Amino acid sequence: MERKREIVCGSAALLIAAVFFVCCFRIQRLAEMISSYGNINILVYGMTLILFCLAFAAGMLLFSQKGKWDLSKFENKKFKWTAWITFLTGNVLFFMVMLYKETDQYAGVAYKYGWNTQPFIFAMVVFVLETAGFLWGYVNWNAEGKAADWLVWCVYGILTALVWYSMDTPNIFGRGQSGDWFHAHAYYNSIYNVHWGMPYTEELTSVYGHYGLLWKIPMKLIGGDFRKFVFLIAGLGAFTHFCAFLVLQQIIKSRLLRILGAAAITFPILGMRGGYYWQVWPHRMVFPMILLLYAALVLKKNKLSWKTSAGGYLICMSAVIWNTETGMILAVAWAGMHLSMILSRQDFTWKKLSVGVILHGAGVVGSFFGAFGAVNLYNVLKHSPANTIKEFLIPLLSDSYMTDTLRLDLPMYPSAYMAEAVLFLMGTALGISGWKRFHDASHRVSWDKHLIFFLSVSALGRMVYYINRPSYHNLDCCHFSAAILMAYLGQKGLLFLKKAEWRNIGKLSFDKLMMNGVASLCVVVLLILSTCNVLQFSQNSQIKENFHNEEEMNNLAQEIAASVPANTVGFGLNVAELYSWLHWNTQYFGIDFSDLSVAKQGGIRLADTLKEQKVEALLTTKSTLPIWERNTPEAYQWFYENYTVEKSFPIYDEEYQYYVRK
Repeated sequence: MERKREIVCGSAALLIAAVFFVCCFRIQRLAEMISSYGNINILVYGMTLILFCLAFAAGMLLFSQKGKWDLSKFENKKFKWTAWITFLTGNVLFFMVMLYKETDQYAGVAYKYGWNTQPFIFAMVVFVLETAGFLWGYVNWNAEGKAADWLVWCVYGILTALVWYSMDTPNIFGRGQSGDWFHAHAYYNSIYNVHWGMPYTEELTSVYGHYGLLWKIPMKLIGGDFRKFVFLIAGLGAFTHFCAFLVLQQIIKSRLLRILGAAAITFPILGMRGGYYWQVWPHRMVFPMILLLYAALVLKKNKLSWKTSAGGYLICMSAVIWNTETGMILAVAWAGMHLSMILSRQDFTWKKLSVGVILHGAGVVGSFFGAFGAVNLYNVLKHSPANTIKEFLIPLLSDSYMTDTLRLDLPMYPSAYMAEAVLFLMGTALGISGWKRFHDASHRVSWDKHLIFFLSVSALGRMVYYINRPSYHNLDCCHFSAAILMAYLGQKGLLFLKKAEWRNIGKLSFDKLMMNGVASLCVVVLLILSTCNVLQFSQNSQIKENFHNEEEMNNLAQEIAASVPANTVGFGLNVAELYSWLHWNTQYFGIDFSDLSVAKQGGIRLADTLKEQKVEALLTTKSTLPIWERNTPEAYQWFYENYTVEKSFPIYDEEYQYYVRK
C-alpha cells in the first residue's frame, strides 16, 4: 500500500512539475515576467524543484488518511499492463530523441560518445552481448566469499589507475583546441598567483573559488612545477573516483552491480573526454564525493552525533574555500539530511525540528563564514585588506556570470538533464516518504534512504552549474551521483530476476511492476555507459597521446628559454603554465585572461603596471590580445602603440610572442 501510494504521488508530482517547467519557458509573457527578476533558467528550475516537493508531500498527506482512498483499482490487470507499456514506450522514445539530438547541444563532446562514433549494428551487438552476460551473471553467479571481494577490489584498483593515467595530460596544446587552453588557464592561473603569495582582491581573484589556498602547500612542496601539478590533479581525480567506488561498496550489496556501477562512473574520463576539463574533473566532484562517503560511513555505522555532524560542516567549510557555490550547496544538503532525519524519527516533535533548524542553520552559516574568515586571514597575513562578501562571492553576483553572455537557453526537447533531474527527484521523494507523518508508527527508515536523500538534494543543487550555462559537458558535475543512484535503484528492483519472478510478471503487484521497470531502466543505462567505455576507450587513448606528449612542451620551453631572458614580464593565456614549467616568475599577477570580463579593471591595471615599471620587454600569447582589446580597448591601444613583436614561438594554433618597447 505504501509503495503504491509513493508511486502514484511521485508520478502526479512529476507531471505537475513538468507542466509548470514547460509553461514557464513556452508562454512568452510568463517567461518575460520571470526574466525580469533574474536568471530565468535558475529561477524556473528552483521553483520546479520546490513545486515537486510540495506536490509530493501534499499527495502523501492526502493519501495517508486511511479509509478515504481505495488504490485497489491499480491492481486491475489492464491498468497494470497499460501503465507498464506506457512507461517503457515513453522512456524508449525519450532516450531515442535524446541521443539523436545530443550532438546539437552547445559545447558538448557527444560526437565522441561510443553510440555516436561506432556503427549502429556493431554497438547493438556489443550491448546485447554485454546485457545478456550481465543478466546471466546476476542470476547464476554466486558472487560470494573472498574471491568475489578480491575481484571487485581489483576492478576498483584498475579503474582508479586508468583514470589517473587518463587525466595526467600535461601538454595543454594537444589536439590544438583553443578551448582547452582557455579553461586550463582559467584554472591554473589562480593557483600560480597564490603560489607566489598574491592575496585575493577585486582585481586578482578566481572565478572557480579559492582553491588556490588548498593547493598552496602541495605546490610549495613540488616547487610550483606545472608538470607536477597536472600529475597531482590527476591523482586527485583518481582519488575522487575511488571515493565514489567506496560509496558503491557501502550501499550496493551485489558485487556484480558494484562492478557495473564502477565502470559506468568512469565513463566521462575513460570513454568520453579526450583531454581535460579541470573545472569539473575533479574540481566540482571531489568534495561532493568526500562528503558522500563520509555520510555513508557515519550513517551505516550509526555514528551520527553532534561531533560527526560538525565534522560534516568542517568538510563543507573546506568545500566553500575550494568552490564557493559547491560548498554552500553541500552545506545546505547536509543540513537538509539532518532535518529529514528529525522528521523521520518516531519521537518527532515540532520543538525538535525547530531546534534542528536553528542548529543546522548555524552550521550552514558557520561553513560559509569559516571559509570567508580563512580567506581573509590569508589576505591579512599577506598585508592586504580583507575581502568584502561581494568580493568573496565573485563571480556569483556578476551579470556576466548569471544573466549575460554566459547564460544559455535550456533545451526544451528530451535531454539528459531532464532524465537526471527526474532521477534525483525520485531520490528526494524516497527520503520525504520516510517522514513520520507519511507512514505507520511502527515503520523505521533505513540509513540508506537518508543517504540517498542527501545525495539527491546535493546533486539537484549542483546541477545549477549546468542549468545556468547548459553546455552539455557541464552536466558531468552530477554524473557520479547519477551512476550511484541508478545502481541503488537497480539493486532495489532486480531481485525479481534472482527470484525468477519475471516468469510470472503478470501476477506482480502494480508497485512491484513499476519498481522493476525503473530498476531495469537504470541497469540498462549503466550497461550502455559501460559498453561505451569498452567501445571508446581505445580511441580516446589515442587522442590523449597528444596531451601526454611532454617532449613538445619541453622543446617549446627550451626554445623560449634560449631566446627570452629568464623572468621576463609575462601575462596572458598559457603564460603562467609555461613559466611554471621553466620555474620563472611572471613578475605580473592578475585575474586569468579567460575571465577578464568578470574583472575588467584587471586589463587597465596591466597597462598601468607596464607604464609605471617602464617594462622594456614582455612575453604574452597571440590569443591573449583579442581578449584584452575586447574588454579594455583603451589599455590595449596603448600597448599596441608602444610595443612590437620581436620573435614568435608557434605551437599548434597558439603562438607565444616576445614583445619589446618601440
